[in-house]
Amino acid sequence: MDVKLSIREEDVGMSNPIKEEVKEDDMDIWWSRRERIKNALAGARVAARQEPADLYAAASRLADVIKRADVEEFISEIEMLADQTDLSATFNFQGLPRGSILHVAVLAGKGDILRLLLDNVHDHIVATQNECGDTPLHIATKAKAIGFIDMLIGRVKDLPHGEDKLLLRMKNNDGNTALHEAVLKGDVGLVRHLLREDLEPVYLKNVDEKSPLYLALDNDNSELLQVLFTKPLKPWKIEGMPPVHGAIMRHNYGMYLNLLVENIYVCIN
Repeated sequence: MDVKLSIREEDVGMSNPIKEEVKEDDMDIWWSRRERIKNALAGARVAARQEPADLYAAASRLADVIKRADVEEFISEIEMLADQTDLSATFNFQGLPRGSILHVAVLAGKGDILRLLLDNVHDHIVATQNECGDTPLHIATKAKAIGFIDMLIGRVKDLPHGEDKLLLRMKNNDGNTALHEAVLKGDVGLVRHLLREDLEPVYLKNVDEKSPLYLALDNDNSELLQVLFTKPLKPWKIEGMPPVHGAIMRHNYGMYLNLLVENIYVCIN
C-alpha cells in the first residue's frame, strides 16, 4: 500500500485541527480511563504467534476509531478488542500506512488519547518513523502543537540513555529534525521551546546541506535569527553550508553578520 504521509490541509485543516491545548480531564475520570485500559490489557488474549495480517487489521481498526471518535469510544473499542487480539502487540504495531497509532493520534489532534497511548506503548515506539521518516514529534512540530510535543518528549525524558535527546535529533527523509521543521514554519515560540530541550540540533544539516541556522537566513525572519544566533553556539560544529556564506549571498546582510560575529566573540571569550 503506497500511501505517503505529509501534513496537508485535509490532515490539519479547519475540519480536523491539531489542538495545542490538551483538555484537562477531571482526575477521577482520568484515573478511571487508565484503569480500564490496564484491565483490558491484563485480560487480553495473548496469542503465541499473532499473524501480521491480524495485527494490521486490529491496529487499523483502532486507528479508524482514533480519527473519528472520542476517548470514551476509543476505550470501549479497546475493551471489545481485548478478547480478539494481543492488545499490547496492537498498540506497538508499526506497519500502518501512516506509521504507528501515535502518529494517528497526533494527526487527529486527540491529546487525551495520545496520553493514554503513551502510558501503554514500548519506549521505542515514541521514535517510530513513518514512510516519510517522520516521528510523531516531527508531525506535532509541523502542526505547531506544543502540548503534544511536551507529551512526547516527556514520555522519554527519564529513560536511562538520553532518549529525549535522540528523539529531538532524529531526522526524517528530508534530513530535518523537529527543529528544522520549526524553523521552516517560522514559529519563533516553537523554535525557542525546542532549543530549551536540546541545543545540538541547531548544528545538524539536512539533505540540502542546511542547518536550522542556515534555514533561518532563508526564512528572513529577524526575530527567529535573534533567537537562534544569540544562543552560545560553537560555529565549528555547524554542519553543511556555513551560515556566514548564506548571509554574504544576501545583500541585506548587516544584521546577519553582526549576530554571527557577536556569537563567535562570546564563544571565544
